[in-house]
Amino acid sequence: MGQILGFIYALFLIISSFGRAANKILIMQTFALFFKAMHYYLLGGMSGFITSIISLIRNLVFTKIKASKIWTIIFIILFILSGIYYYQGFFCLLPVIATIIYTIIINYDNPKYLRWGMFFTSVAWLIYNIYIISYAGTLIQTAVLMTNILAIIKLDKK
Repeated sequence: MGQILGFIYALFLIISSFGRAANKILIMQTFALFFKAMHYYLLGGMSGFITSIISLIRNLVFTKIKASKIWTIIFIILFILSGIYYYQGFFCLLPVIATIIYTIIINYDNPKYLRWGMFFTSVAWLIYNIYIISYAGTLIQTAVLMTNILAIIKLDKK
């Protein structure tokens, strides 16, 4: 079941890569995060699970209000605390690092920055998925990374 939820997560994330408005990208990624969180929970990837839940809340907040320094700092603190609480080695910090970077990037109302943020976070998540032996997650992040590279070339080349 965890692998199936992972593929549903991928569908929403891939669709979000081609969004032209930052708010639309965040909304699609919020749906993706729900399925991503459940995917990691069922696979025992607690670091991935908790950072996905915090990210889902972050995206909901940031779709309702403009991201601000205060909200960004609050979410970064939550990510750091979750990383400390669920620390089981370096690889479990990858979701924390990825979500902190992405939280900073979404402060910019620019789809180009969001796509580049998705690129860097996809690399971190790919490594994490390999670490927790998530076959679906590994395939998903490889596909998302490739799709995102195509979106960057197609939409950001100008």
